Amino acid sequence: MRIYYYILILYSILLLWGCDITKKLPKGEVLYSGAVIRYNSEKPLRKTTVKKDLEKVKGPKPNGSFLGLRPKLWIYLVAGKEKKKGLGHFLKTKLGEAPVLMTELHPATTAELMKNRLSADGYFHSQVIFERVVKKRTTGFLYTVTLKFPYLIGDVKFPEGDSALDISIRATKEKSLIKKDVLYNLDLFKQERVRIVQELKNAGFFYFNTDYLLFKADSVPNSKQVNVSLTIKPITPARARRAYIINTVSLHIEGPDSMYRDSALRPNVILKSVYLKKGELYSRKNHTQTLNHLMEMGTFKNVDISFVESPDSSGKLDVSVRLALLPRKSVSADLDAITKSDNFTGPALTVSYKDKNLFKGAELFVVNLTGSFETQFGGNESGYNSYEIGANSQLYFPEFILPFNIKPPPTLFLPKTKIDLGFKLDQRVLYYNMSSMNLSFGYKWKATAQREFELDPISFSFTKLLSTTDAFRSLLLENPYLSQSFQEQFIIGSTFSYTYNSMIGSRSPNQDYFQGTLQISGNTLHLVSDKVFGYDYSQFSRFTLEYRYSYSLNKENKIAVRLYGGAGLPYGNSSIMPYVKQFFSGGSNSIRAFQARSLGPGSYKVPDSLAGKFFLDQSGDIKLEGNLEYRFPIFSVLKGAIFADAGNIWLAGKNPLYPGGEFNISTFQNEIAVGTGVGLRFDFTYFVLRFDLGFPLRVPSLPENERWVVNQINFSNSSWRSQNLVLNFAIGYPF
Repeated sequence: MRIYYYILILYSILLLWGCDITKKLPKGEVLYSGAVIRYNSEKPLRKTTVKKDLEKVKGPKPNGSFLGLRPKLWIYLVAGKEKKKGLGHFLKTKLGEAPVLMTELHPATTAELMKNRLSADGYFHSQVIFERVVKKRTTGFLYTVTLKFPYLIGDVKFPEGDSALDISIRATKEKSLIKKDVLYNLDLFKQERVRIVQELKNAGFFYFNTDYLLFKADSVPNSKQVNVSLTIKPITPARARRAYIINTVSLHIEGPDSMYRDSALRPNVILKSVYLKKGELYSRKNHTQTLNHLMEMGTFKNVDISFVESPDSSGKLDVSVRLALLPRKSVSADLDAITKSDNFTGPALTVSYKDKNLFKGAELFVVNLTGSFETQFGGNESGYNSYEIGANSQLYFPEFILPFNIKPPPTLFLPKTKIDLGFKLDQRVLYYNMSSMNLSFGYKWKATAQREFELDPISFSFTKLLSTTDAFRSLLLENPYLSQSFQEQFIIGSTFSYTYNSMIGSRSPNQDYFQGTLQISGNTLHLVSDKVFGYDYSQFSRFTLEYRYSYSLNKENKIAVRLYGGAGLPYGNSSIMPYVKQFFSGGSNSIRAFQARSLGPGSYKVPDSLAGKFFLDQSGDIKLEGNLEYRFPIFSVLKGAIFADAGNIWLAGKNPLYPGGEFNISTFQNEIAVGTGVGLRFDFTYFVLRFDLGFPLRVPSLPENERWVVNQINFSNSSWRSQNLVLNFAIGYPF
């Protein structure tokens, strides 16, 4: 208990010291302590939107505090005068925080901004008053908001004229965001103007914009309703009221003559990606689609589309498409640091050759030669090395190549057909040498910037053990399950995946990511033969689902969440999933309180006779996992994290070699492992070194009533530390 006494004394000294920091403020200045908003309303109302809007305008954030102290403000003030470089400059600009002073605040203006925001949200005639909350050398504000009952939208009228513009605007009414009995909201009217203009742009109104639309709102006497009418401003010029037709389309390819000859594309390849056609109405959709398809070919470094009114006819546009070529061929080398799920980490060198126009049709051909050296950090295999060399090639066609004469409808993004061929040699010191090859044919396409699909109707891979050590062969004899997993066999089937990534094209600080993948192998072959070239082939179905969510508390602090689920089911001529398709748990990108691939399946406990034996990867057919992480800055490139992980793997059926390893819907929740810990990250933006120190809270391999081990945590005990603390080193963030 004496240590807590000392901590209390130290904290009291720091608190008094921190309170005294206000004396270092400029003479006559008072520190701003923040603002609080209190709500009164005529009747219970849903104030969620109002609260968010008013929080945005209530004023700046006060200086950050922790347990009553303001450490960043203290650093800023004791660092002295501003300097352009040196320690003082670093302390003030990187670690310190300038004081937020009362002279910078204008509460009357803030109250008026709040009233305007309330009116924009439909709470007309509401009141906002403020009062000062004064303490010793700090002052804040209390804003009291009295809400009146909000106004609703009544009748909605669109332009009633018979001009082409009036008719086109009325044609958009069915999709209108402004509807009767909807809460009045100024932002909704702004969104409606943008929506209408988008529709008009696709109907040929090239020069029309949101500034030409005006919503008029009139309150209905003796009611809480507002009638709305949409009008076209009288100042709208004649050309904005006219729908334009494409007149001529010209293409201009720019670049040195030698580059043009080397990178020349077949004209029809370019033309079929130009959706602005002579004689058709201008369409913003076709305009954007043309830009996207030409840029996604990968042959041009710049695409510019310009429009001018035709000099010899009214209501027509001449289109000029200017294309700046990229060099057709390139060679590059990349030195990377990689981390695998089994904690093997090390450098990798990739030499790439690219041809962006292989057959003069904007086909992208890529050849990658790779080599890597990896060593495992942590676990029973710590210090063991792995070497890998390989060659991989991809060929992308800027269109769908289909076996039937089917022409899919054009999309906003360029679809691609891909062929992937690769070969790899993998040496795991003390274990084996393995070769593998893969071949796939498939398609990639996007529905939106955030939603991507990938379908490989033909996916083929073959793995073969070239040589094994005596120790590894002995382990395979002891473990028939592992031996079957490593059998030489083909994997021939189909794969489909869907990815949603809200980070693309979004400015929102809160982002999510989802990916679902389904792989089916061997079903078609099973109808024909039991062998392929004399080898067995695998028959199974496997799916995975992964969801990530990042919630920003402020600019630098965020909470990251990851949920993962997967299952593989062998059937037909297979009783076990191939080793490369099994699931593993534990390690730097999984549950960090357990060594890589050492967790599960289920409540299975490794016998003492096998404990510490090399290559003891514990695998399963089913995996459930969840991760929660709070990320925060420390200083400069050094970031911190507090994390919690939970999950496990299971077998689809019983296996006498792994007692307790099978999945049971009624008991699996009792076999969830839980761990927590802290992390340090050196974030250099494009390169992140990560150290995570984890320890278990719940161990599923223990007897059922002893699995929670929270009461055993003892950091001062060396024996506990050696048995429970797991240090993970990795490259990049875990999710």
